[in-house]
Amino acid sequence: MRMRTSEIGLFLVLWVLTGCDIIEPLDNMKPEYKLTEENVYTDEAKVEANLRGMYALWRSSAMAYMPGNLWALAGNYESSTSDGNRYNSNNVNADNADLESYYRSMYAIIQEASFLIDNLSVAESIPGLSKERQLEIEAEARCARAMAHFFLLEVFGQFYDLASSYGIVIIKEASREVIAQGRQSVDESYKAILNDFDFAIDFAPAINVHYKFSNTVARAFKAKVLLYRRQYAESAHLAAEVIADLNYGLEDSYANIFEKGYHSKEVLFAPFVTGKEWSFTTESYFSPSGIIAIAEDDKRYQFAHVEGANIGLVNQKYMHQSPLLEEQGNTYVRLRMAEVYLIYAEAKTRMAASINDMHASEAIDKLNTIRFRADMPLVYPQSREELLKAIRYEKNLELFGEYGQPWFDMVRYHKLGDVNISEIKQAIKNDYQLILPIPRNAMVGNAGLVQNPGY
Repeated sequence: MRMRTSEIGLFLVLWVLTGCDIIEPLDNMKPEYKLTEENVYTDEAKVEANLRGMYALWRSSAMAYMPGNLWALAGNYESSTSDGNRYNSNNVNADNADLESYYRSMYAIIQEASFLIDNLSVAESIPGLSKERQLEIEAEARCARAMAHFFLLEVFGQFYDLASSYGIVIIKEASREVIAQGRQSVDESYKAILNDFDFAIDFAPAINVHYKFSNTVARAFKAKVLLYRRQYAESAHLAAEVIADLNYGLEDSYANIFEKGYHSKEVLFAPFVTGKEWSFTTESYFSPSGIIAIAEDDKRYQFAHVEGANIGLVNQKYMHQSPLLEEQGNTYVRLRMAEVYLIYAEAKTRMAASINDMHASEAIDKLNTIRFRADMPLVYPQSREELLKAIRYEKNLELFGEYGQPWFDMVRYHKLGDVNISEIKQAIKNDYQLILPIPRNAMVGNAGLVQNPGY
């Protein structure tokens, strides 16, 4: 007889990464990458080396710790660490070590991307580098910068309110020194993000490996940003373009996504990981707050989680626990095609005047495409409200234990009036808990920063 999840001791053992550190610690948020006369580009090799360095930053340990904390915020998982317990209770303070590490690591990516952009945008020619490749590399860097800014805005900014002044610090060029810089508004933050994505759409490679950026990856992330901005028609249009791209597609089997990792055709962006260089030693435990009644009957839940004698439910999305040299290690997916289908479905639903609208019919079709792939019964909601709820549940079931989308969806749906977030998770009692505090050391290192309300 299967034990109910509530009867099992559930803990999240946060991801521990083995191998060498990818980046060195930062000192009071000082820029990690500084432009100097010695490292201005003089040939193709230096450019490509810096591009590889930018991609390597996506593999830092901070990138692996924060998703688990976001799951805890949503109530999908629980953390067993003292720092992590504050995410369980939605009571994170500005001294939280995981929070600071994530903030630093994202701005390290932004600095390295800006370093590439600054040099490439002013260089008329670089020995050994074609003009086309020069534009491609700049576009990959702009995609990275846009994504890092967007992830920061999700966690630290009031991303759900375009009128809010609580956006993020936007870096448009690499820094030679620490500069006091204030936060942009949410709308200004989004405009900077979209500007970089547009450049990437125009000039990034049409095809790339799944741990690097292509123009399709840029279009997919832009569709997500436009959904957040409530530009639903534009979001749906871009999502449809991505879905039609023959270079990507849904896997026939849900298990294939995680068995193949970054090799999967469904993966749009997932950092490159091998057992030789870097691996997860992760065992993550699931507690699907608010959806337990449907989760235990969902085949994706049954695939992803198996009962352990002493450790609750192990997340089998991270099945490569002890990879040998040269074998594939676990990776973590930032965006995959199934989410694009559900971005399309939500955008179309929000465009629909009623459940009988053509937009709603198109949304149901994409929703059921994902359910069919999961070998689950098709659904036919009887109202627009039921359809929105079905899409949010589907994203939770499809994407739990990957990045933090269930948390951001809870926040968005709450601000759009579709749910009361306090009813989903009682620990959330105030709107200030919908975003996290700016790390204290960031405030110390940048006199221009203003802390988020409530912290």
